[in-house]
Amino acid sequence: MNVLSVDDPQLTVVVIGLNSARTLAGCMRSVHRACQPLGQVPVIYVDGGSSDHSSTMASRLGAELIQLADEHPTAARGRNAGWKAAKTPFVQFVDSDTLLDPKWLVKGMEALAANRAIAAVFGRLFEINPRGSIYNRVCNFDWYVPPGDRRYCGGNAMFRIEALRQEDGFIDDLVVGEEPELCRRLRGRGYRIVCIDALTGRHDLNMMRFAQYWRRGVRSGYGYADIASRFVFTSDKLWLRELARSALTVPLTAAAAVVLPAFLGLPGAVLSAGGSLGVVARKCVALKARKLSFHERLLYALHSYFVKIPLFVGVLRWMAGKLLGRPLRNHRPGGAAPAGLASRTSPPPVSQEGGTGEAGLHGA
Repeated sequence: MNVLSVDDPQLTVVVIGLNSARTLAGCMRSVHRACQPLGQVPVIYVDGGSSDHSSTMASRLGAELIQLADEHPTAARGRNAGWKAAKTPFVQFVDSDTLLDPKWLVKGMEALAANRAIAAVFGRLFEINPRGSIYNRVCNFDWYVPPGDRRYCGGNAMFRIEALRQEDGFIDDLVVGEEPELCRRLRGRGYRIVCIDALTGRHDLNMMRFAQYWRRGVRSGYGYADIASRFVFTSDKLWLRELARSALTVPLTAAAAVVLPAFLGLPGAVLSAGGSLGVVARKCVALKARKLSFHERLLYALHSYFVKIPLFVGVLRWMAGKLLGRPLRNHRPGGAAPAGLASRTSPPPVSQEGGTGEAGLHGA
């Protein structure tokens, strides 16, 4: 298979977004730059029901537009709409807050074309502005994944459409963890998920407030519980260990902080505090292999310890949702529309530079 074939495109790029006007122009331009070595590459933008001008912007920047208007939008539903509209062997999913590296698409396609057992490939991802906030910095460390076979990928990954078709893609109503859940099913069919030694792109988390950090942790805890519960009775218990840590760390730590001082007095309080400090110190030592500075290792270790609290809250939210029949759901901005409504339009002509010359849209 010639991945650089100009006349016979092998790849479709699917960008998904919801109220993405702030980052979409830069994302689309990075996509077009990455597509240039491949010739004519179809680019689809799936909009989850934005109340801003994201859809208009995507069309002006040369993307085929698919507009969804679900009452409860999810990334999974957007990606499914995108790959099912593609007519190529491979699809690259891109979140609208990501800038693709110019060399990524070629490297990803070469990896998929070289081995039919690989269902998905992804590479390194970094934050655009890791020093913009303490939250950006610690989440930038979260992106680190060593090259090799992995259990799952994130949202910015390249998939073999044949493999997606065999599993009918993502589960539409999953609000968290749709990629790991799909990858678990694909691995069950014998496929591989591979991180290659290449840069996928740069991500714009733009996390400036504690409330955003907390909400991200709660959603992650919810996702651990939701996904782990689906595979708990299988041989490959995805996220069961993460669920156990999220569910048990906070109550056990709190119990130790109460019980030890109550029975042992000051020595018990020192022992309890020492246990927590020991966990942080052990994490700092484990991070030496990643060649981070001491300050960076300490910051990430503290984050790894503290984030157990919102993770625990997320697990409780999942349990409450199961008991009350009220699962966590996203809500469409600007009011609800009839569920499942979708429309599709083709893009305007694209310039040789990959855009439409709308310079004023950049960073809008």
